[in-house]
Amino acid sequence: MNSPDHKLITKRQLVNETPIAIALNGISFVVMLASPYDLDDFVYGLLLSEGVISNKNQIHDVQITPVPKGIVVDVTLANRQLESLRIRQRQLRGTSGCGLCGKTAIDEAFPELPLLPTRKCLSIADIEALKDQLPHWQQRAQYSGAMHAAFWINEEANILACREDIGRHNAVDKLVGYALKQGWSPETANLLVTSRCSVEIVQKAILCGVVSLITLASPTQLAVDTAREHNLHLFHIPKVDRPYQIAEAH
Repeated sequence: MNSPDHKLITKRQLVNETPIAIALNGISFVVMLASPYDLDDFVYGLLLSEGVISNKNQIHDVQITPVPKGIVVDVTLANRQLESLRIRQRQLRGTSGCGLCGKTAIDEAFPELPLLPTRKCLSIADIEALKDQLPHWQQRAQYSGAMHAAFWINEEANILACREDIGRHNAVDKLVGYALKQGWSPETANLLVTSRCSVEIVQKAILCGVVSLITLASPTQLAVDTAREHNLHLFHIPKVDRPYQIAEAH
C-alpha cells in the first residue's frame, strides 16, 4: 500500500536536476547542476555574471546536446572573449545547493563590483501589489514545491518575464540571460526572487545593473552590506507584513 507521502510526491511531481557541462570554444568551463530547460538563457546570464561577456553579441552560437548523464552546452565566443578566458584560466564547479558554486579563492568569490548610479525605485505599494501576481507566472512551481523563481519587473511595476530553477542563482542567471537576449535595459528594471537573498544574488543584481532587488525571504547581513555599498535598492516582502526597504541607494 502506498503511503500518503508517496501519493503527495506522485501528484506534485519531482523536479528535474541535471548536470550541465558548459564548454567555451571547446574549453571546459563549468559543470552546473540545474533544471534542464531555458539553458540558452542560462548560458547568457551565467557568462554575464561571471564576467566572460558584457553583451549578447559576444556569443556567436550555443549548441545544446543531451548526453546519457546530463547535457553538454557548447558555446562559441567572440575571439576577444576567448582570449580573456584563456588568460584567466578559470575553472568553476557549481551545485544547486547553498554556497558560492565551488569558488575556492576569496578574490574570485567576491569580485570587484561597480557602484550603481542613484535611481528612483518602486514604491512600497507597487511592490506589495506584485505578490499576488507571482503564482500566475510560476508555472513549474505549481507542480513541484522545490522550484525557485526570478522575475523581471519594469519601472511601471509590471512583470515582464519569469524563470524557474532548482537553484535560486540559476533562476536569476536564466532571467538575466533572457533579458540580455531581448535587449531589455536594466537601468529601469528590478529583480524579484522567491528565495532567500544571499550575497551571490546581490552580486548578480549589481553586475546586471538593475535598480532594485526584491526578495520574499530575509537577506543575509552580508547581502545587505553589499547592496548598500554598491547603491542597490534592496527590499524584503515578508510573508504577512508589508514590504519594507532594507538597503537604499545613496
